[in-house]
Amino acid sequence: MTDGRSPRDLIVELRRSMTNREIANELQRDPRMVSKILRGETSGEAYRKTLTELVSTGSASTVPARRRRKDGSVVPVRAAGGEKSTTPPDTGGRYVAQPKRGAYTTRTSYMPEGGRIHEITLPKTKGTKGRGEGTQEILRRARSAAKSQAWGQKNVKFELTFANGRVMEVGSKGGYPVSDFLRKSKEFGNDAISWLMDQTAGRYSNLDVHKVPVTGVRMNVYNNPNTPPKR
Repeated sequence: MTDGRSPRDLIVELRRSMTNREIANELQRDPRMVSKILRGETSGEAYRKTLTELVSTGSASTVPARRRRKDGSVVPVRAAGGEKSTTPPDTGGRYVAQPKRGAYTTRTSYMPEGGRIHEITLPKTKGTKGRGEGTQEILRRARSAAKSQAWGQKNVKFELTFANGRVMEVGSKGGYPVSDFLRKSKEFGNDAISWLMDQTAGRYSNLDVHKVPVTGVRMNVYNNPNTPPKR
């Protein structure tokens, strides 16, 4: 089902809360394609379904299929700077991430007024590459929010899932200014998970957060209601 708007109209709507690069990432295409649709150089019809999902739900469960030749093979894409063309991976159909063992996963939902909900899953084994990369992903998302604060101060609150199934909110009462979260994480050696565990230590007598690892982090990044967005 579509609401009658063109792919260009849908992108214009999304740009109220997303950048061209973020839209392109959800389409699994180069940002130049988003710019071409906005300029009217291509219709963008192949991306309508995914764009409609982003507008209506804030996230995409489908990825536009790649163009194919008559023999069914994927059409190569010319790289930037005149480099040799390469054949991109086929991305058609419903997308469900299949992480490798020990890897982390991340998914973002885009909310009105520039809000973001980042859901990051982590392998439970300490010291694994995926756990370290997932921890850095939390910081990367927070730093990205901090850079956008020219549009208004951003706050962040968290929902942690532990390996035993316990779910715990951190910063539920108004959250933390993103800049404060980054500063406090830096005091823990830029280990965001360690700082979050420190905030939850002792909350429940039957949960030792230093023994039961965090396996999921839900970051809710939103505008501080006391600092209206600048325009």
